[in-house]
Amino acid sequence: MKRLFRIGAGLFFYSIIPILSWLLLAIILNDSRISNAFSITYALQFVWAILVYLFGSGANIYKEKKKDDNAVWNSIFWGVIFSVVIFSIPLIFVDNYIAFFGQDVEFYRIFVIYSIILFFLQTVFSILIQKFYFEDKEKTANLYLIIYNLLNFSILILTCLITKKAWIGILVTLLILFIYILFLFIKEFKKFKINFKFIYSFKYESANILSSIFMLLIYLFGFKNAFSAGPEYLLALNFVTLCTDSQWDSLKAISITTKVDISKQRLKYNKHLKDSYIYCLCIIALSVVMVFSLFSLYGVVLEIALIYLSFNVFDMFLHPYKTLIEIYTQLEYSSTINTIIALSLKFIRFLLSILILSPFCTEFGQVTQGILGFIIYLIIRLTLYKNIEGKLKIKSLKANKIK
Repeated sequence: MKRLFRIGAGLFFYSIIPILSWLLLAIILNDSRISNAFSITYALQFVWAILVYLFGSGANIYKEKKKDDNAVWNSIFWGVIFSVVIFSIPLIFVDNYIAFFGQDVEFYRIFVIYSIILFFLQTVFSILIQKFYFEDKEKTANLYLIIYNLLNFSILILTCLITKKAWIGILVTLLILFIYILFLFIKEFKKFKINFKFIYSFKYESANILSSIFMLLIYLFGFKNAFSAGPEYLLALNFVTLCTDSQWDSLKAISITTKVDISKQRLKYNKHLKDSYIYCLCIIALSVVMVFSLFSLYGVVLEIALIYLSFNVFDMFLHPYKTLIEIYTQLEYSSTINTIIALSLKFIRFLLSILILSPFCTEFGQVTQGILGFIIYLIIRLTLYKNIEGKLKIKSLKANKIK
């Protein structure tokens, strides 16, 4: 339980600091539109996720499974290369990206550029942080995360308070963060041999990687639909996203601890599921408190915000059980079957998000995926696995050969 909360706390503050930065930046510069840049670039977090799954957690699982100490730093090297190339694309076409969402290009350009570069830095940093989770060094990971967050928040806000110019604060913040990450890479660096074995990491995170590609498309086109519904819906969507996104990020602590424990052959199913639900209920409570505490300050229509919130809360409650069985299926039973399930669910979510003409289109898709996923993995759990003394086992030994 302590490990779950330690990792979750680190992930929460890693996510909440950029959100607080957007909110305070809007107050300091006296323009509430600024925080909307968070939602405009929201889809790019799934580019971050794809790269971290492949070059971060996937590589560490491969290292544990194959006992290949070279795998981690080799993947970190390739992760940096791919991150530079991939995030350069929206940066080069930033005006087209903003126009795609129907927003003011001139106003949002500097803020979207900042957000894209920040995503790049966070991706590289997160790939490195994954190494510490798999080495059972959560305290070290949290220390690095806290320093990163403090630098990101304090430098941006203080510089903007002093200069009242966004571009100066953004430039100084990005430069300091780059120096900090470079320092950590030099400090932690170990010699490695460059090869293409990072491709083998795909197997262990194939479902998450391909699902994240769909999530990128879902939020690109789904948010485009939602943005056209009217300013009160855009404001409520952005507000609830700000109030729940950090909680969703901190829920990744469940998947991280599950992956680590399965890869190290120490997963205790009953205890892990119980701890995950206690943790999840705390996260849900935090989301509800944030919405009711801040809605009046943010000027949103509470009724609309509560509709967006209810979708998120319901899906959060389904998350622990679904995640545990999904990861166990991916790592211990069949990565192919699990990937097919994940892609099918994401495809359904994608269709609903772009075809439903409603400001709640992405939420309808999200909850539908959550319910179907819960039912599918419940069936898989009951038919394929057995619980022996608190540990999951595959019912048929031959089934383990399907990997």
